Amino acid sequence: MSTQGDARPEALLVALHSSGGTPAFWREYVQDWGAPVRVLLPQGPLPRREGYTWFHPDHEQKAAAGKLADLEQMGARVADLIRGVRRTHPELRRVAVTGFSYGGDLAWWLAIRYPDLVDFAVPMGSRLLGDTSQPLPATSHVRVLHGEADAIIDARQTSARVEALKAQGLPIDMMSYPGLGHDVSPALIEDWRAFLRQALSGQAVPPVASGAR
Repeated sequence: MSTQGDARPEALLVALHSSGGTPAFWREYVQDWGAPVRVLLPQGPLPRREGYTWFHPDHEQKAAAGKLADLEQMGARVADLIRGVRRTHPELRRVAVTGFSYGGDLAWWLAIRYPDLVDFAVPMGSRLLGDTSQPLPATSHVRVLHGEADAIIDARQTSARVEALKAQGLPIDMMSYPGLGHDVSPALIEDWRAFLRQALSGQAVPPVASGAR
């Protein structure tokens, strides 16, 4: 875990890498954050390609119930990490979780299953798996970022999911990026950073009209 700015920041950013990635993916994006923040970059427990992953290789072959069980198990482990940081640093008042691909799936899961630990979530290139049993607290906000040309996770399905969740009363919106595949881009990172800086600084975050940037 690293600290940007003040030695006792009141905000924690948890960033979860994609399958086959490493925590180093986030370093250039969290450097020079411009505001006091603690940064936690967990590493997936399983080796994959040149990096690590969060789930066993059969994850994609499982039915919905199996995928959700995997999310529940790994989400509980990440939640324990966050809980430990909050115990060690009781001054923390705001926590945001973000992630890309499998990391995005986990970021979303943490927001809906652990609202006592997570105040904001930014899933990217993710599927938003699982049903919500109750609305998120009014102070929470989920912003979904997704490439419109994503050939792995269809942006149209993600958009439909966002609209359905919004209709349930969840504080969620989506920004999509024309021409962007299953990846990040300078424009996406700019929006990602702007949202998280605002949210973690304690400022009110206005919703956006879901759609292309």
